[in-house]
Amino acid sequence: MIDKLQQLLDEYRENETKFTYAHYLDPDNAFALKTGLVGCFYLNQAYRPEKRQAIAQVLGLYDKYWGEKLRYGFYDANPNNLHRYQETTIRQKLAQIDEFEGNTLNFYWSNIDNLEFAPEYLIKTFSSSDWYEELHKPLSYVQFYLPISELASFGLDKLVEFILQISEILQPMHGFFGLGILHAHEYYDYQYLEYELAHQFLGLDISNDEMDEHFRDGFKCINWLTVLSDGLIRDKLGSLAELKQQNHDEAITFYPYTGGVVIRAGEVPQLGDVSHNPYPQHYVNVNALLKAARSPEIGSLGFGSINGEVRFNNRSSKEWQSRFDDVIATDIAIIDESADEGVGRQDDKTKAIRHSVNTGELCRHSGLYSATINGKLEYRELASGYIVAPFRDNETGNIYREVTWQLLRRDDGGEVFTK
Repeated sequence: MIDKLQQLLDEYRENETKFTYAHYLDPDNAFALKTGLVGCFYLNQAYRPEKRQAIAQVLGLYDKYWGEKLRYGFYDANPNNLHRYQETTIRQKLAQIDEFEGNTLNFYWSNIDNLEFAPEYLIKTFSSSDWYEELHKPLSYVQFYLPISELASFGLDKLVEFILQISEILQPMHGFFGLGILHAHEYYDYQYLEYELAHQFLGLDISNDEMDEHFRDGFKCINWLTVLSDGLIRDKLGSLAELKQQNHDEAITFYPYTGGVVIRAGEVPQLGDVSHNPYPQHYVNVNALLKAARSPEIGSLGFGSINGEVRFNNRSSKEWQSRFDDVIATDIAIIDESADEGVGRQDDKTKAIRHSVNTGELCRHSGLYSATINGKLEYRELASGYIVAPFRDNETGNIYREVTWQLLRRDDGGEVFTK
Protein backbone atom coordinates (compact mmCIF):
# COMPACT_ATOMS: atom_id res chain seq x y z
CA MET A 1 0.00 0.00 0.00
CA ILE A 2 2.85 2.36 0.82
CA ASP A 3 4.33 1.80 -2.64
CA LYS A 4 1.00 2.54 -4.34
CA LEU A 5 0.52 5.66 -2.25
CA GLN A 6 4.00 6.86 -3.11
CA GLN A 7 3.32 6.19 -6.78
CA LEU A 8 0.18 8.31 -6.57
CA LEU A 9 1.99 11.16 -4.80
CA ASP A 10 4.78 11.02 -7.37
CA GLU A 11 2.26 11.08 -10.21
CA TYR A 12 0.54 14.04 -8.59
CA ARG A 13 3.78 16.00 -8.30
CA GLU A 14 4.72 15.21 -11.91
CA ASN A 15 1.37 16.56 -13.13
CA GLU A 16 0.84 19.31 -10.57
CA THR A 17 1.47 22.14 -13.02
CA LYS A 18 -1.29 20.75 -15.25
CA PHE A 19 -4.03 21.18 -12.66
CA THR A 20 -2.74 24.02 -10.49
CA TYR A 21 -3.54 27.56 -11.62
CA ALA A 22 -2.08 30.52 -9.76
CA HIS A 23 -4.40 33.44 -9.11
CA TYR A 24 -3.51 36.72 -10.79
CA LEU A 25 -4.17 38.66 -7.57
CA ASP A 26 -1.45 36.75 -5.70
CA PRO A 27 0.34 34.37 -8.08
CA ASP A 28 3.03 33.41 -5.55
CA ASN A 29 0.68 32.31 -2.78
CA ALA A 30 -2.87 31.81 -4.02
CA PHE A 31 -4.67 29.45 -6.38
CA ALA A 32 -7.50 30.00 -8.81
CA LEU A 33 -7.89 26.23 -9.20
CA LYS A 34 -6.16 23.22 -7.71
CA THR A 35 -6.59 19.47 -7.33
CA GLY A 36 -6.90 17.76 -3.96
CA LEU A 37 -9.23 15.63 -1.87
CA VAL A 38 -12.97 16.35 -1.94
CA GLY A 39 -15.72 14.80 0.15
CA CYS A 40 -19.43 15.53 -0.18
CA PHE A 41 -22.52 14.13 1.54
CA TYR A 42 -26.04 14.69 0.21
CA LEU A 43 -28.89 15.12 2.67
CA ASN A 44 -32.67 15.07 2.56
CA GLN A 45 -34.71 17.30 4.90
CA ALA A 46 -31.59 18.72 6.51
CA TYR A 47 -33.72 21.49 8.01
CA ARG A 48 -34.89 19.05 10.68
CA PRO A 49 -33.33 19.65 14.14
CA GLU A 50 -31.64 16.24 14.27
CA LYS A 51 -30.01 16.84 10.88
CA ARG A 52 -28.80 20.29 11.91
CA GLN A 53 -27.30 18.74 15.04
CA ALA A 54 -25.61 16.11 12.87
CA ILE A 55 -24.11 18.85 10.65
CA ALA A 56 -22.81 20.55 13.78
CA GLN A 57 -21.20 17.27 14.89
CA VAL A 58 -19.40 16.98 11.56
CA LEU A 59 -18.09 20.54 11.87
CA GLY A 60 -16.82 19.60 15.32
CA LEU A 61 -15.14 16.49 13.91
CA TYR A 62 -13.40 18.42 11.13
CA ASP A 63 -12.33 21.04 13.67
CA LYS A 64 -10.83 18.30 15.85
CA TYR A 65 -8.38 17.30 13.12
CA TRP A 66 -7.93 20.40 10.97
CA GLY A 67 -9.43 23.34 12.88
CA GLU A 68 -6.01 24.94 13.27
CA LYS A 69 -5.77 25.17 9.47
CA LEU A 70 -8.94 27.24 9.12
CA ARG A 71 -8.62 31.02 9.01
CA TYR A 72 -11.66 32.84 7.65
CA GLY A 73 -15.22 32.28 6.53
CA PHE A 74 -18.83 33.00 7.36
CA TYR A 75 -21.60 31.26 9.29
CA ASP A 76 -24.60 33.35 8.25
CA ALA A 77 -24.79 32.90 4.44
CA ASN A 78 -23.07 36.28 3.99
CA PRO A 79 -19.82 35.91 2.01
CA ASN A 80 -19.38 39.69 2.00
CA ASN A 81 -18.60 39.77 5.71
CA LEU A 82 -15.83 37.33 6.62
CA HIS A 83 -15.02 36.35 10.20
CA ARG A 84 -11.84 34.96 11.69
CA TYR A 85 -12.32 31.29 12.44
CA GLN A 86 -10.45 31.55 15.73
CA GLU A 87 -12.55 34.49 16.97
CA THR A 88 -15.08 32.05 18.38
CA THR A 89 -14.70 28.65 19.97
CA ILE A 90 -16.01 25.52 18.32
CA ARG A 91 -18.70 25.40 21.00
CA GLN A 92 -19.85 28.88 19.95
CA LYS A 93 -19.85 27.89 16.28
CA LEU A 94 -22.02 24.89 17.03
CA ALA A 95 -24.40 27.15 18.96
CA GLN A 96 -24.58 29.47 15.94
CA ILE A 97 -25.93 26.59 13.88
CA ASP A 98 -28.85 26.24 16.28
CA GLU A 99 -29.79 29.87 15.61
CA PHE A 100 -30.87 28.98 12.06
CA GLU A 101 -33.49 26.44 13.10
CA GLY A 102 -35.87 25.94 10.16
CA ASN A 103 -34.14 28.66 8.11
CA THR A 104 -31.34 28.45 5.54
CA LEU A 105 -28.06 27.24 7.04
CA ASN A 106 -24.98 28.19 5.03
CA PHE A 107 -21.51 28.27 6.57
CA TYR A 108 -18.09 28.27 4.92
CA TRP A 109 -14.77 27.96 6.75
CA SER A 110 -11.43 27.65 4.96
CA ASN A 111 -7.72 28.33 5.14
CA ILE A 112 -7.87 31.39 2.86
CA ASP A 113 -8.72 35.02 3.62
CA ASN A 114 -10.10 35.91 0.20
CA LEU A 115 -13.02 34.01 -1.32
CA GLU A 116 -11.63 34.55 -4.81
CA PHE A 117 -8.90 32.04 -3.96
CA ALA A 118 -9.23 28.24 -3.92
CA PRO A 119 -8.66 26.77 -0.45
CA GLU A 120 -6.96 23.48 0.39
CA TYR A 121 -8.71 23.11 3.76
CA LEU A 122 -12.44 23.77 3.73
CA ILE A 123 -15.70 22.69 5.30
CA LYS A 124 -19.00 24.14 4.19
CA THR A 125 -22.68 23.33 4.11
CA PHE A 126 -25.84 24.54 2.48
CA SER A 127 -29.19 23.51 3.87
CA SER A 128 -32.31 25.24 2.59
CA SER A 129 -35.14 26.40 4.80
CA ASP A 130 -37.94 23.91 5.40
CA TRP A 131 -40.49 25.59 3.13
CA TYR A 132 -38.03 26.10 0.28
CA GLU A 133 -36.84 22.50 0.22
CA GLU A 134 -40.36 21.14 0.34
CA LEU A 135 -41.38 23.42 -2.54
CA HIS A 136 -38.34 23.30 -4.85
CA LYS A 137 -36.72 20.00 -3.76
CA PRO A 138 -33.02 21.00 -3.73
CA LEU A 139 -30.66 18.72 -1.82
CA SER A 140 -28.68 19.87 1.17
CA TYR A 141 -25.02 18.94 1.44
CA VAL A 142 -21.91 19.01 3.59
CA GLN A 143 -18.63 19.29 1.71
CA PHE A 144 -14.98 19.44 2.71
CA TYR A 145 -11.55 19.78 1.11
CA LEU A 146 -8.15 18.45 2.08
CA PRO A 147 -4.76 18.61 0.32
CA ILE A 148 -3.56 15.34 -1.19
CA SER A 149 -0.70 15.28 1.35
CA GLU A 150 -3.24 14.22 3.99
CA LEU A 151 -3.33 10.76 2.39
CA ALA A 152 0.14 10.25 3.85
CA SER A 153 0.13 12.52 6.91
CA PHE A 154 -3.34 11.62 8.21
CA GLY A 155 -3.31 8.12 6.70
CA LEU A 156 -5.41 6.17 4.24
CA ASP A 157 -7.14 3.96 6.80
CA LYS A 158 -7.82 6.91 9.12
CA LEU A 159 -9.42 8.80 6.25
CA VAL A 160 -11.68 5.82 5.53
CA GLU A 161 -12.61 5.76 9.22
CA PHE A 162 -13.26 9.51 9.08
CA ILE A 163 -15.68 9.05 6.16
CA LEU A 164 -17.38 6.23 8.05
CA GLN A 165 -17.82 8.48 11.08
CA ILE A 166 -19.32 11.27 8.99
CA SER A 167 -21.64 8.84 7.22
CA GLU A 168 -22.81 7.41 10.54
CA ILE A 169 -23.47 10.91 11.87
CA LEU A 170 -25.15 12.46 8.83
CA GLN A 171 -27.02 9.42 7.49
CA PRO A 172 -26.75 10.81 3.94
CA MET A 173 -28.67 9.61 0.92
CA HIS A 174 -25.27 9.11 -0.71
CA GLY A 175 -21.85 10.73 -0.92
CA PHE A 176 -18.26 10.35 -2.05
CA PHE A 177 -14.65 11.06 -1.16
CA GLY A 178 -11.60 11.11 -3.42
CA LEU A 179 -9.62 13.28 -5.80
CA GLY A 180 -11.40 16.31 -7.19
CA ILE A 181 -11.01 19.90 -8.26
CA LEU A 182 -10.75 22.47 -5.48
CA HIS A 183 -12.27 25.77 -6.51
CA ALA A 184 -12.99 29.15 -5.03
CA HIS A 185 -16.31 30.31 -3.62
CA GLU A 186 -17.01 32.00 -6.96
CA TYR A 187 -16.48 28.70 -8.73
CA TYR A 188 -18.04 29.65 -12.06
CA ASP A 189 -15.14 31.94 -13.01
CA TYR A 190 -12.99 28.95 -13.95
CA GLN A 191 -15.48 26.44 -15.32
CA TYR A 192 -13.71 26.39 -18.68
CA LEU A 193 -10.56 25.16 -16.92
CA GLU A 194 -12.57 22.55 -15.03
CA TYR A 195 -13.89 21.27 -18.34
CA GLU A 196 -10.36 20.77 -19.67
CA LEU A 197 -9.11 19.10 -16.48
CA ALA A 198 -12.11 16.77 -16.34
CA HIS A 199 -11.17 15.43 -19.78
CA GLN A 200 -7.47 15.07 -18.95
CA PHE A 201 -7.87 13.35 -15.58
CA LEU A 202 -10.95 11.14 -15.44
CA GLY A 203 -10.51 10.32 -11.74
CA LEU A 204 -11.30 13.88 -10.65
CA ASP A 205 -14.70 14.83 -9.32
CA ILE A 206 -16.38 18.03 -10.52
CA SER A 207 -18.22 19.44 -7.50
CA ASN A 208 -19.99 22.64 -8.37
CA ASP A 209 -23.73 21.89 -8.36
CA GLU A 210 -24.27 19.88 -5.21
CA MET A 211 -27.92 20.94 -4.74
CA ASP A 212 -29.01 19.29 -7.99
CA GLU A 213 -32.51 17.89 -7.43
CA HIS A 214 -31.66 15.00 -9.78
CA PHE A 215 -29.49 13.55 -7.03
CA ARG A 216 -32.66 12.60 -5.19
CA ASP A 217 -32.92 9.76 -7.71
CA GLY A 218 -29.42 8.39 -7.18
CA PHE A 219 -25.78 9.24 -6.56
CA LYS A 220 -23.80 11.57 -8.82
CA CYS A 221 -20.72 9.54 -9.67
CA ILE A 222 -18.36 7.00 -8.12
CA ASN A 223 -14.99 7.97 -6.67
CA TRP A 224 -12.35 6.30 -4.51
CA LEU A 225 -14.93 6.07 -1.72
CA THR A 226 -18.62 5.94 -2.61
CA VAL A 227 -21.25 6.23 0.13
CA LEU A 228 -24.69 4.66 -0.34
CA SER A 229 -27.57 4.57 2.12
CA ASP A 230 -29.37 1.34 2.90
CA GLY A 231 -32.48 2.84 1.29
CA LEU A 232 -30.71 3.56 -2.00
CA ILE A 233 -29.18 0.08 -2.06
CA ARG A 234 -32.54 -1.54 -1.31
CA ASP A 235 -34.40 0.50 -3.95
CA LYS A 236 -31.84 0.21 -6.77
CA LEU A 237 -29.39 -2.63 -6.06
CA GLY A 238 -31.20 -5.25 -4.00
CA SER A 239 -29.03 -5.70 -0.95
CA LEU A 240 -25.48 -5.38 0.29
CA ALA A 241 -25.19 -9.16 0.32
CA GLU A 242 -26.08 -9.27 -3.38
CA LEU A 243 -23.51 -6.58 -4.15
CA LYS A 244 -20.79 -8.53 -2.40
CA GLN A 245 -21.80 -11.68 -4.25
CA GLN A 246 -21.62 -9.91 -7.61
CA ASN A 247 -18.18 -8.48 -6.89
CA HIS A 248 -15.02 -10.54 -7.43
CA ASP A 249 -12.52 -7.68 -7.42
CA GLU A 250 -10.52 -8.23 -4.24
CA ALA A 251 -9.41 -4.58 -4.25
CA ILE A 252 -13.02 -3.41 -3.77
CA THR A 253 -13.80 -3.22 -0.06
CA PHE A 254 -17.17 -2.75 1.66
CA TYR A 255 -17.36 -0.89 4.97
CA PRO A 256 -20.90 -1.17 6.39
CA TYR A 257 -22.12 1.35 8.93
CA THR A 258 -25.49 1.74 10.61
CA GLY A 259 -27.60 3.13 7.78
CA GLY A 260 -25.43 2.39 4.75
CA VAL A 261 -22.08 1.34 3.34
CA VAL A 262 -18.84 2.95 2.15
CA ILE A 263 -17.36 1.23 -0.92
CA ARG A 264 -13.63 1.59 -1.56
CA ALA A 265 -12.28 1.31 -5.11
CA GLY A 266 -8.72 0.11 -4.58
CA GLU A 267 -6.04 0.96 -2.07
CA VAL A 268 -5.49 4.57 -3.16
CA PRO A 269 -7.37 7.22 -5.19
CA GLN A 270 -6.59 7.52 -8.90
CA LEU A 271 -6.07 10.55 -11.14
CA GLY A 272 -7.21 8.70 -14.26
CA ASP A 273 -4.61 10.39 -16.49
CA VAL A 274 -5.83 9.88 -20.06
CA SER A 275 -2.25 9.67 -21.34
CA HIS A 276 -1.58 6.33 -19.63
CA ASN A 277 -4.37 5.21 -17.26
CA PRO A 278 -7.69 6.83 -18.17
CA TYR A 279 -9.85 4.01 -16.81
CA PRO A 280 -8.52 2.74 -13.44
CA GLN A 281 -9.66 -0.87 -13.19
CA HIS A 282 -11.20 -0.69 -9.72
CA TYR A 283 -13.10 2.50 -10.59
CA VAL A 284 -14.52 0.82 -13.69
CA ASN A 285 -15.54 -2.21 -11.64
CA VAL A 286 -17.22 -0.16 -8.90
CA ASN A 287 -18.99 1.89 -11.54
CA ALA A 288 -20.38 -1.26 -13.19
CA LEU A 289 -21.40 -2.67 -9.83
CA LEU A 290 -23.25 0.46 -8.66
CA LYS A 291 -24.44 2.06 -11.90
CA ALA A 292 -28.07 1.08 -11.39
CA ALA A 293 -28.15 3.33 -8.30
CA ARG A 294 -26.72 6.33 -10.12
CA SER A 295 -28.94 9.30 -10.88
CA PRO A 296 -30.30 8.80 -14.42
CA GLU A 297 -30.10 12.55 -15.03
CA ILE A 298 -27.69 15.29 -14.05
CA GLY A 299 -27.88 19.06 -14.36
CA SER A 300 -25.24 20.98 -16.26
CA LEU A 301 -21.89 21.24 -14.47
CA GLY A 302 -21.23 24.54 -16.22
CA PHE A 303 -22.90 27.80 -17.08
CA GLY A 304 -23.17 29.18 -20.60
CA SER A 305 -20.08 30.42 -22.38
CA ILE A 306 -19.44 34.16 -22.06
CA ASN A 307 -16.59 34.51 -24.55
CA GLY A 308 -16.66 31.43 -26.76
CA GLU A 309 -14.86 29.20 -24.26
CA VAL A 310 -16.01 25.60 -23.83
CA ARG A 311 -17.82 24.75 -20.59
CA PHE A 312 -19.91 21.80 -19.50
CA ASN A 313 -23.45 21.69 -20.84
CA ASN A 314 -26.21 19.16 -20.19
CA ARG A 315 -24.92 16.70 -22.79
CA SER A 316 -21.23 16.83 -21.84
CA SER A 317 -22.12 16.70 -18.13
CA LYS A 318 -24.02 13.45 -18.70
CA GLU A 319 -21.07 12.10 -20.70
CA TRP A 320 -18.72 12.98 -17.84
CA GLN A 321 -21.00 11.23 -15.35
CA SER A 322 -21.02 8.15 -17.61
CA ARG A 323 -17.33 8.21 -18.55
CA PHE A 324 -16.59 4.79 -17.02
CA ASP A 325 -19.57 3.12 -18.71
CA ASP A 326 -18.03 2.49 -22.13
CA VAL A 327 -15.30 0.29 -20.67
CA ILE A 328 -15.39 -3.46 -20.21
CA ALA A 329 -15.71 -4.17 -16.50
CA THR A 330 -13.68 -7.00 -15.01
CA ASP A 331 -14.16 -9.08 -11.89
CA ILE A 332 -17.90 -8.35 -11.79
CA ALA A 333 -20.11 -11.43 -11.81
CA ILE A 334 -23.30 -9.68 -12.87
CA ILE A 335 -23.29 -6.33 -14.61
CA ASP A 336 -25.48 -4.40 -17.03
CA GLU A 337 -26.01 -6.66 -20.02
CA SER A 338 -27.42 -4.10 -22.45
CA ALA A 339 -24.98 -3.89 -25.33
CA ASP A 340 -25.73 -0.29 -26.20
CA GLU A 341 -24.51 0.79 -22.77
CA GLY A 342 -21.04 -0.34 -23.78
CA VAL A 343 -20.45 -2.70 -20.86
CA GLY A 344 -20.38 -6.46 -21.46
CA ARG A 345 -19.56 -9.63 -19.64
CA GLN A 346 -15.95 -10.63 -19.26
CA ASP A 347 -16.30 -13.37 -21.93
CA ASP A 348 -17.42 -10.70 -24.44
CA LYS A 349 -14.32 -8.59 -23.89
CA THR A 350 -12.48 -9.78 -26.96
CA LYS A 351 -15.58 -9.56 -29.17
CA ALA A 352 -16.48 -5.91 -28.60
CA ILE A 353 -15.02 -3.76 -31.39
CA ARG A 354 -16.05 -0.12 -31.38
CA HIS A 355 -17.13 1.65 -34.56
CA SER A 356 -14.39 3.99 -35.76
CA VAL A 357 -13.75 6.43 -38.58
CA ASN A 358 -10.52 7.93 -39.91
CA THR A 359 -9.76 11.45 -41.09
CA GLY A 360 -10.85 11.79 -44.71
CA GLU A 361 -13.46 9.03 -44.48
CA LEU A 362 -17.23 9.36 -44.67
CA CYS A 363 -18.85 9.30 -41.23
CA ARG A 364 -21.60 6.68 -41.01
CA HIS A 365 -23.05 7.44 -37.55
CA SER A 366 -23.73 10.84 -36.00
CA GLY A 367 -22.64 11.07 -32.41
CA LEU A 368 -19.80 11.63 -29.97
CA TYR A 369 -16.33 10.31 -30.83
CA SER A 370 -13.01 10.32 -29.01
CA ALA A 371 -9.36 9.99 -30.02
CA THR A 372 -6.03 10.27 -28.23
CA ILE A 373 -4.06 12.98 -30.01
CA ASN A 374 -0.55 13.86 -28.89
CA GLY A 375 -1.16 12.15 -25.54
CA LYS A 376 -4.42 14.00 -24.86
CA LEU A 377 -7.94 12.60 -25.04
CA GLU A 378 -10.03 14.70 -27.42
CA TYR A 379 -13.77 14.59 -28.07
CA ARG A 380 -15.64 15.54 -31.21
CA GLU A 381 -19.20 15.52 -32.47
CA LEU A 382 -19.30 14.04 -36.00
CA ALA A 383 -22.26 13.96 -38.39
CA SER A 384 -23.17 11.10 -40.70
CA GLY A 385 -22.82 11.80 -44.41
CA TYR A 386 -19.88 14.17 -43.97
CA ILE A 387 -16.16 13.63 -44.57
CA VAL A 388 -14.18 13.75 -41.31
CA ALA A 389 -11.95 16.83 -41.39
CA PRO A 390 -8.41 17.00 -39.94
CA PHE A 391 -8.19 17.88 -36.26
CA ARG A 392 -6.83 21.29 -35.27
CA ASP A 393 -5.44 21.77 -31.75
CA ASN A 394 -6.74 25.16 -30.60
CA GLU A 395 -3.92 25.56 -28.09
CA THR A 396 -0.95 24.83 -30.36
CA GLY A 397 -2.47 25.40 -33.77
CA ASN A 398 -1.12 22.02 -34.93
CA ILE A 399 -3.20 20.12 -37.49
CA TYR A 400 -3.46 16.32 -37.31
CA ARG A 401 -4.43 14.61 -40.56
CA GLU A 402 -4.20 10.97 -39.50
CA VAL A 403 -6.63 10.45 -36.64
CA THR A 404 -8.85 7.48 -35.84
CA TRP A 405 -12.01 8.48 -33.99
CA GLN A 406 -13.79 5.91 -31.76
CA LEU A 407 -17.58 6.08 -31.45
CA LEU A 408 -18.75 6.63 -27.86
CA ARG A 409 -22.41 7.51 -28.32
CA ARG A 410 -24.75 7.46 -31.31
CA ASP A 411 -27.34 10.21 -31.67
CA ASP A 412 -29.87 7.65 -32.87
CA GLY A 413 -29.32 5.49 -29.79
CA GLY A 414 -27.92 2.64 -31.86
CA GLU A 415 -25.09 0.19 -31.22
CA VAL A 416 -21.58 1.63 -30.79
CA PHE A 417 -19.88 -1.74 -31.27
CA THR A 418 -19.54 -3.65 -34.52
CA LYS A 419 -20.13 -7.00 -32.74
